[in-house]
Amino acid sequence: MSDSILEHKRVLVAEDNAINQMVIKHTLLKLGASADIAGDGSEAIEKFKNSDYDLILMDVQMPLMDGYETTVYIRKQLQSNVPIIAMTAFALSGEDEKCYQSGMNGYVSKPFTIDSLDAAVQKVLQAATVSNSNPYLLTGENVAVDISMLYDISGNNESYIQAMVHTFLSNMPKTLQKIDQSLQAQDWEQVYKNAHHTKSSLSVIKIIEIFDWVFSIEQNAKAQTNLTSIPDIFNKVKLKFKLAEQVLLQKFPADSLPNG
Repeated sequence: MSDSILEHKRVLVAEDNAINQMVIKHTLLKLGASADIAGDGSEAIEKFKNSDYDLILMDVQMPLMDGYETTVYIRKQLQSNVPIIAMTAFALSGEDEKCYQSGMNGYVSKPFTIDSLDAAVQKVLQAATVSNSNPYLLTGENVAVDISMLYDISGNNESYIQAMVHTFLSNMPKTLQKIDQSLQAQDWEQVYKNAHHTKSSLSVIKIIEIFDWVFSIEQNAKAQTNLTSIPDIFNKVKLKFKLAEQVLLQKFPADSLPNG
């Protein structure tokens, strides 16, 4: 796969199983990447400190220092935003959410194929490239917020942009609460209407992935299809919004609003 985004990339693989190490390294070589292997989280941290890597593939179930702890250390102690992809069997419900909360950028389920690994890597590395090329894309741990439209419509008026952001942060929890209430009541007509209303704000302040999730909720509620999937999707929306809120407040602190 000569057109892989991994061509000439250096990848650190944190994996304790010898067979899995061989399989992953061979797969990465076929995708054009070079791979270093770490047998546990501590070894991965030491290798990362001493070399530059474009990506880390992180097994989440390693002994002593698991993938979650290792990722948190890399994010908090080493202050690195290197893309990290979890490798997990997802035997436990909610494990994907735990990956994101620890600071990982994506995941690939075991056992993976060369195509599924390449797809996961493409998604994560392309997002990192877009982030680097867009000055109005605010990023944090597993969240990206595109505020380009605010600058387009305001003519770079910072006071206006700050007011818009804080209005958004004030109103969005109320809007999400309305979706939550209509979900609890299984009032699918109201779920549809509330989700449709939510999309308007999200089209101006674009939290990557949330717009698509809300659109999915809207369409499923309207057609009354895949209704059992809606609560899980909505939980992802709430989690992602909390992350986006932190990123927006770092850029536009509450005390930055002009008086009056």
